[in-house]
Amino acid sequence: MSFGIGLSGMKAAKQDLEVVSNNIANSNTVGFKSSRVEFADVYASTYSGSNSRVVNGAGVKVSAISQSFQQGNFNYTNGVLDMAITGNGFFVVNDNGSYLYSRAGYFDLDRDNYVVDNLGNRLQGFASDTSGNILSGSITDLQIDSSDMPAQATTALEGLINLDSRSDIPSVATFSSSDPNSYNTTMAFNVYDSLGNPHTLGLYFAKDQTVANQWSIHYQLDGADVGTANTLNFDTDGQISTGSGSYTQTVPAATLANGADALNLNLDLTNMTQLGISSSVNGAIQNGFPPGKMAGIQVSEEGQVQAIYSNGQTLTQGQIILAGFTNEQGLQPVGDSLWRAGYESGDPAYGLAGTGTLGSLQAGALELSNVDLSIELVRLIEAQRNYQSNAKTIETSNSLTQTLMNII
Repeated sequence: MSFGIGLSGMKAAKQDLEVVSNNIANSNTVGFKSSRVEFADVYASTYSGSNSRVVNGAGVKVSAISQSFQQGNFNYTNGVLDMAITGNGFFVVNDNGSYLYSRAGYFDLDRDNYVVDNLGNRLQGFASDTSGNILSGSITDLQIDSSDMPAQATTALEGLINLDSRSDIPSVATFSSSDPNSYNTTMAFNVYDSLGNPHTLGLYFAKDQTVANQWSIHYQLDGADVGTANTLNFDTDGQISTGSGSYTQTVPAATLANGADALNLNLDLTNMTQLGISSSVNGAIQNGFPPGKMAGIQVSEEGQVQAIYSNGQTLTQGQIILAGFTNEQGLQPVGDSLWRAGYESGDPAYGLAGTGTLGSLQAGALELSNVDLSIELVRLIEAQRNYQSNAKTIETSNSLTQTLMNII
């Protein structure tokens, strides 16, 4: 009789119902990947070549429960460290010394400023030095340094300005910042000393009294004369002449009078012009900044974690890595939207987001479950009918058995 066959069908259908129910239950679980049951038929004996038409089936079995790693939709959030992977790859987290892999990008900072998931597992990546350079030698727990950013004294300046070639020669030959008749035009830089104190460096341009296409530059810091005057030379096309436009000025510490180091300023004016249009300043660039407090964190598509400071600067604090596998189906699910590498998955290949076959990162987003509820509900009906049909075969077998027993 077919009791065993019916029981195998009910058992397989029960597992199918469990898998479908698990998919439905996790339809709102971030980073969850749906599964399906794969069946295989069973024969009581192996065909030996005598007559394939007389081999009886012995039921069904579950040959595998496979996972679908198809991309889920994104939910855009306000979470600074929420992240989603577009394409292939997994986040790598440290669970007490054991690496686990996840698509659930719930991340935040713990009390020690480590980047952790919602279970406290630490996100893995490359650390950076105090200058923001990535240290790619070894994988480590990513940690954010929340200390204040020190000031950086100005050392390099670049001025983009046009001097009007039609300008008259100043009527007063001796320069004085208080006498506008002793110069033609001016520009200013905001500069910072070693303590982060701001200063204003003023440049005053005066057309030469005797030499064509030549100008002199006079300097003031916070309204006081500093440095020595320089000479600018232009060619007949209005461009800086070779050898002109690069200058060094030193502001002694005594002049600053606030305990800061002397300012050593390298001034680049090689992109200046002298053309027949009104004098205008098109850019005043310098590399100094005041101290700043950490005001926020941002993550790039390449996975660089950057701290944002109140002084407008950013500093790279680390580099997130992703893991890729030759056989994602071989990963072993351990719950909490986490997987462990196994023999079937192969060893993980670590790399940066957006390189090789690894996807890019989307900050401020979470990857939702890839469960399609409409499909799962249809599968639920199919599994239920399958279970009921197999139960019916047992009921029929029972009726046949009762008939036989009544005959006997």
